[in-house]
Amino acid sequence: MNGDVHGAMQAWQAHTVPAEVTDRSMLAYRWFGHVRAVLEAESAYLVLMRIETDRDWRGQGEASAVLEWLKALCDRHGVTLLGQANVDDESGLGQTALLHWYARHGFRIDDSHQGEPLVWYPEKPGTPGQRPDPGHP
Repeated sequence: MNGDVHGAMQAWQAHTVPAEVTDRSMLAYRWFGHVRAVLEAESAYLVLMRIETDRDWRGQGEASAVLEWLKALCDRHGVTLLGQANVDDESGLGQTALLHWYARHGFRIDDSHQGEPLVWYPEKPGTPGQRPDPGHP
């Protein structure tokens, strides 16, 4: 997939609002409803660096709705979405639950490298026909 990364990023920025910058993070968070996320553009794909739901709205499908919107955006623009499945603190999902969440949304789990696993939608470039990891339903 080598689609329109620039167009997809413009659409993301048009549908989100910049979050207030805090001292603890140098990432460019943006709000999409009650979810704040960091999306960056690489040359061939988008990278979802972080996705976090406001504490008062957790468990209500807010992040899932944003993730589905991002998938539709990537489909529309012919772009692959890479997610960094890392847990920063204890306030959200744990590592296993986070990987299950991504897998439920059709992401391919890639834990073949050192460090935190990566997740790909619709699939990691160069791996046609790859199926979701059976260890992560």
